[in-house]
Amino acid sequence: MADIIEKQDKINIKNSLARFFYSQAMLLILIVLFIAMSFVSDTFLTLRNLFSVIRATTVLGIMACGMTIVIIGKGVDLSAAAILGLCAVVNVMMQVYGFWPAALAAISVGLACGLLNGFLIGKVKANFIIVTLGTQLLFTAIALLVSAGRNLRSRPERIFSYIGTENLFGIPVMAYLLVFIFIISGLLLHKTIGGRRLFAIGLNDKASLVAGINVSNVQMFTYTIMGLYAGIASLVLTARLPRVRVGTATEYLFDIITIVVLGGTALSGGVGGIYKTLIGLAIFAIIRNGMALLATPYEYQQMITGIILVLAVIYDEFNRRKRLLY
Repeated sequence: MADIIEKQDKINIKNSLARFFYSQAMLLILIVLFIAMSFVSDTFLTLRNLFSVIRATTVLGIMACGMTIVIIGKGVDLSAAAILGLCAVVNVMMQVYGFWPAALAAISVGLACGLLNGFLIGKVKANFIIVTLGTQLLFTAIALLVSAGRNLRSRPERIFSYIGTENLFGIPVMAYLLVFIFIISGLLLHKTIGGRRLFAIGLNDKASLVAGINVSNVQMFTYTIMGLYAGIASLVLTARLPRVRVGTATEYLFDIITIVVLGGTALSGGVGGIYKTLIGLAIFAIIRNGMALLATPYEYQQMITGIILVLAVIYDEFNRRKRLLY
């Protein structure tokens, strides 16, 4: 009897360790990457470099929060980068009227684009891939028409430079915005009824409908949030860049999805969180910064980013199978 109990205890300890390493795998990878980069490059741990990393990834972090919410609800917004580009164009063109009119215009456009996606997907019940592919082309075309395909000069007011380059209490202003977005997103997902309903829909939308959850409204809300975050991210983008053009944000889409999946948010929906996305963002940022510090050619950077995305998808599938065991 004692042997059976001892054997069972060993099995329980083994399973507990397996669950721990499974659930915290990306955190462990982040720690290893951080330590490795501190040895590889002398400038990696300098405040100047770390602040540079924060400024370079704030836009991606804000967008990744919105994409996390969408993916947990069993969707993907392929038009996210196009919305960001359109909002940035509108922002720059409205800057002649001052910061606040430009900011409100950009955020309003982002909300409108997200609401359109949400309506078509949630209410009309159109396929989210087809809808967001179509609206990606639509929003890009509108941005081209509005800007006439020109490069637009940004930051006519001091506040844009303040957001883009200044520090507050020794920390980049962008960092405060990023932390605020992560906190709000985390509270929205994990501390509200709507967040719990979103996880339920991601796990099983048909069962959620039977349970009385208004699935279409929740889905519409997630895409609207994505549009809102794109509008907010456009303020940071235009604060960082002296000139904006329509294709400025095009390459961000795959980076955003990579960050979310790296963090462990399941593409199948219902599993994930803002904390996980933060880890995914940190891993992605360290890899990108490491390649820059090591002067990796651009084509190799793109190749490595593509490999990371493929590995992230494989990791997502691995997670899906592990969830069946634990």
